[in-house]
Amino acid sequence: MKNTREKALQIINDVLYKGAFLEESLEILKKSNMDERDYNFIKEITTGVIRNRSYLDYVVKINSKVKINKIHKVILSILEMAIYQMYFLDKVPDYSIVHESVNLAKIYGNRGSISFTNGILRSISKKEAPQVKIEDSIENLSTFYSHQKFYTEYFYKNYGEDFTKKLLKANNEQPPFTIRVNTLRTDKRELMKNLKDLGFELEETMYENALSILNPKGIIDTEFFKKGHFYVQDLGSILVSTFLNPREGSKVLDLCAAPGGKTTHLAEIMNNTGEIIACDKSKGKIKLIEENAKRLGIKNIKTMVNDARVLKEMFINKFDYVLVDAPCSGTGLYRKKPDIKWNKSIEDIRELSEIQIEILEKAKEYVKDKGRILYSTCSLSRIENEDVINKFLKNNKNFKIKNLRDKEVLKLFPSVDGTDGFSITLLEKIGL
Repeated sequence: MKNTREKALQIINDVLYKGAFLEESLEILKKSNMDERDYNFIKEITTGVIRNRSYLDYVVKINSKVKINKIHKVILSILEMAIYQMYFLDKVPDYSIVHESVNLAKIYGNRGSISFTNGILRSISKKEAPQVKIEDSIENLSTFYSHQKFYTEYFYKNYGEDFTKKLLKANNEQPPFTIRVNTLRTDKRELMKNLKDLGFELEETMYENALSILNPKGIIDTEFFKKGHFYVQDLGSILVSTFLNPREGSKVLDLCAAPGGKTTHLAEIMNNTGEIIACDKSKGKIKLIEENAKRLGIKNIKTMVNDARVLKEMFINKFDYVLVDAPCSGTGLYRKKPDIKWNKSIEDIRELSEIQIEILEKAKEYVKDKGRILYSTCSLSRIENEDVINKFLKNNKNFKIKNLRDKEVLKLFPSVDGTDGFSITLLEKIGL
């Protein structure tokens, strides 16, 4: 177990202090032929520490005589790992956690940090998990549920305390594993029977052709995945394409298409008719789209390397529908990618909004009169959604919003809809 703790410590430090991505780090580790039990332990510890970082640091603060900004980052990560195991898991006894943590401190610290690690963890192990005692409500919630203050503040001021609590709590939960039935190759009832026969437990969802898999381990290795009977995709992402809902035989442009989940769903909705041009910036991303389309048996997608921020003359006035699933901060994906909580600032979000408006200004040139643009992000911020749309409409009077579920900008929340966080707006080009 010692080696696994060292690997977990390395990943946590790389993600929190060196800009690495948790998902990519775990994927590399998974491909190293590590024992499955050790991999699951590392995944649990790294995800748990990053997901609950602010709360774990609060526990350190109220128990340490040394100011937290004076504690070496590696020693702090060792403490975070230990406290997470003590308060969130029940697999390892506290005395063993303290012992292993001190051993890590011996490797990465000096004599003082070894003594400090031993003392503070022995003290903490004797106590119940503390409640956060911060008078400021926004600061309190941010600390207890481990979110950056700007995020908590936005929802607290716009949606209220109860809504914010539920959202922050949902953001820290494990997301459901959802698949989209590929109706070009099978139907829901047949797929459900086939997967149940293999021992998978299923639940139906609000969308007819989406299923939640309660025990997904091994599902990617099944013949039904390899034959393209389904695509792994969050329900929020699935709903994006249903709101665009292109007619059969139409011409569609997907400007930011990789890895191809929404693109291939559009192809299914169109019943493999018409034409979809799927674009992204790199050949590597284009390859992902092509691989997914091939596995799913889709014939109406053509791929193209293209920068969505640069006007493409050959696209002007050529499309009935344009999907702009814009690059964004990913603040709706905290359940799935908790490291996003710490590697995106409010300044990053503002910079992304400028890119989003650039892309939308190009997209408007590509859609025909009476055609539609669907603008979506996996972000819940106003800056990347309402503000972008309002700016676009102010400069483009020949577009109007088509309400979705009686809302100009439809938002999907993990705490309300059970999906990843998404914001979706449907625009129609009108004659002046």
